[in-house]
Parts: sequence; C-alpha cells; structure tokens
Amino acid sequence: MELATPRRKLNHNNALHLTRGAGAPLAGELSHYDVPNQKEAMQMERGVIAAPGIIRPLEQGFVMERSISKEELRYYILYWDKVVIPGNNLVYIAVPEEEELIASQAIARPRVQFQGIYQGSQVTDAILGCQALVAERLVQDKTVDWVLHQVGDSLALPSNFVSQRDTIRVALANTLPVPDAEVPIQEILKFKQNRKGELVELHDSIDELYFEVLNSPDKGLATKKAVLRFQSAIQNIDKTSHERFKKTRKYDLSVELNLNGKDIIAGASAGALIGFFGGGFAIPITAVIGAVVPMIKINAKASYTFEPAKENSKLSYIAKASREEIVK
Repeated sequence: MELATPRRKLNHNNALHLTRGAGAPLAGELSHYDVPNQKEAMQMERGVIAAPGIIRPLEQGFVMERSISKEELRYYILYWDKVVIPGNNLVYIAVPEEEELIASQAIARPRVQFQGIYQGSQVTDAILGCQALVAERLVQDKTVDWVLHQVGDSLALPSNFVSQRDTIRVALANTLPVPDAEVPIQEILKFKQNRKGELVELHDSIDELYFEVLNSPDKGLATKKAVLRFQSAIQNIDKTSHERFKKTRKYDLSVELNLNGKDIIAGASAGALIGFFGGGFAIPITAVIGAVVPMIKINAKASYTFEPAKENSKLSYIAKASREEIVK
C-alpha cells in the first residue's frame, strides 16, 4: 500500500481522501495529525486510534455487532490524551454523544473519503481499513505514543495490515476503573485534568512494567520494583475514582508486546521469554476495591498483529469491561 505525501493537517473532522481501483489495495494520502510541541510538553502524550464499533468480518461482508458504548468512550477519554476514531463515507458509524465529544476536543473523527465501486469483502476491507490507514501513519509519529486500539476479545483488521509474529501479551485484568455511562463528559474531563499527575504515574508505571516483562523472565517478577510501582499507581487511581464517582466498572487492558522491538535490551532472548511465559504467568494486585481480584496476566504466543507497528514496542491494545460493577 502506498500513501502520498501529506498536503494538509488532519483536524477533528477533516476528510482523509483515498482512492481504490477494482481489485487494488487501498491507496491515498494521510496528513500529519496535530501534536503538541515537545519543547513545551514535559510529558509525551499517549494516543489511541480506536474503532467506532465492534465489527465481525464475513467472507462477503460484515456484521456490525454494535457501536462503542458511552461507557467505553469514557474509558478512552479518561485514560488517553488523544483519541482518534476514524470514520468513512461508505458506512459511517456514529458514536454516542459524538457532537459534544468533538466540540470538547475529547475525540477526533477524521473521515476517510473512498472513491469507486465497492462490493462484498471490499466494503469490509474499507470499513476496517480506515482505522488501519490512519493508524499506519500515526504510529510512525515519535512525538506522541500512538497505539491502535479496539474493544472486544481480538483485533479485526484487513489481511494486508496484519502479520503473524511471536508476542508477549500482558493483560491488566479487572484493573482500570471507568465511570458510569451517565457521568457527564465535562465531569470526566475535569477529573482527568485534576488527577493528571496520578494518571501520568499510572501510564509510566505500566510502561515500566512492560519493559520489565520484556527483559526479566524470572520467577521474581512479582516482587520487582516495576510491579510494586504499578500496584501503588492503580491503588491511587482506584481510590480517587471511587471517591469521585458513584458507580464505576473495572476494565481489562491487554497489550501485545513486540519481541523484536527497541525495548529488548542486549542479551535478552526472545526464546527465553517465550519459554518462560508460554505456560502463562499471573500476579495478583492487592488492596484494590472490588470483589474480583485484579491480576497481571502474562503469556507468550504467536499472534496476528498490526504490521505497520512492527518497529514499536507496543503493537496494539484491546480492552473490555468486566462484569463487576462497583457502587459507592
């Protein structure tokens, strides 16, 4: 797939123009997404390119199971600095409270403009492909930590955007508190601003945990500084969320870590990591509100991953809500 040189900025509702001939791969141009001046930003921002819904591809089409929920949108806008949810002109999937979210700059909804006639699997590829096309360019941007993100149990991407490789999956199970769907968006944004320090510390502790997993395949992982730091950070967020919001639900966050990425230090062996984590490894997180014990779950396996992120440490994210709802 070829992308032309950018000609303009992609803002919250700008169009991304693409063309596709019969039987040809998607091609077109994608502009640079607005990012902060790093001289002015003390902390690298974290961004996700999210899908607007859960889509199941079929041989000659697709099933649209549902759009992402109000609660899932609150998960995105609480935990990520930038949330980009691409759309397209063939089948536009709206998200709840879209106008308010765009107006408050909580999300961006660039729209891919396809040209030509689309049938059967071509429609499916185009719908799934708009997220992949935007993500392909943004994950190359080193001023923001961009990662492709979907909700559900597995990634749904066009075949020309995936490759199979050995990965380490780290699942933070039943860990991230998310406010109820009826909490006003401005309330979420205010909490996010007021608790920016705690949220930055949580993300930093998660990144340190990922680094430790990639470089320390040993039975002492549960007592490592990175695990203890993450446990402290999630306890702080859990406590402040419970104090601020009447009702929350815990979310799982899973990441596919790249065994060939830049965070593998000299001497670390992909084979050793696969051997150690191949059977699965779990660490409970204590002193967190809720009946279900949060866990760090780690395993190694061959996975279909997002090919354009192959040089990055984090290949993709998947999140889903747990069944436990916590009421204050």
